[in-house]
Amino acid sequence: SAIAWPIVGRFKAHHGRLGCYMIPIAGTTNSGITFFVWTQRFIRKLALEGVTEGWAFKRSDGTRAKAGDYWEDIASKLEVIQRTTKLIDPAVDVWNDYGVQRSGRRFFTTHCTIMGIAKHVVELQARWQTDRANGERTIQRNMIHTYSEVRNMKEILKRPSQVI
Repeated sequence: SAIAWPIVGRFKAHHGRLGCYMIPIAGTTNSGITFFVWTQRFIRKLALEGVTEGWAFKRSDGTRAKAGDYWEDIASKLEVIQRTTKLIDPAVDVWNDYGVQRSGRRFFTTHCTIMGIAKHVVELQARWQTDRANGERTIQRNMIHTYSEVRNMKEILKRPSQVI
């Protein structure tokens, strides 16, 4: 099984215009994480709070939250983990050495490489490769990116999340 994770935002490859990507994620990973179950729980919690439309992660004024809005909470939790376990080296300054803006992309590409996920599968999940044409940024896709039908590629596109 798989779920679709909508990624909405302003992407560099689209001149900063708002866009949306649907990324298939394995319903259950090899280590037993049940994304589908946790996604359903999250949706039910939002519904109980009366949230049935709009941004899942939003600020108190209703505008879309950004990753940086959660940084203080995340960093303080990392400090607790660092202080109470051996998972984070004591020499690491979690406030300066970690960050939420690109950490997800770094983790994704690093983990896929370690787990032997084919480069073209990683690129299919991250279709924002760009080039410079006539001094302007344009989207440049190869044959696989241009003609692959994402809706029919669930099995291959969920591989990166499945190996977690």
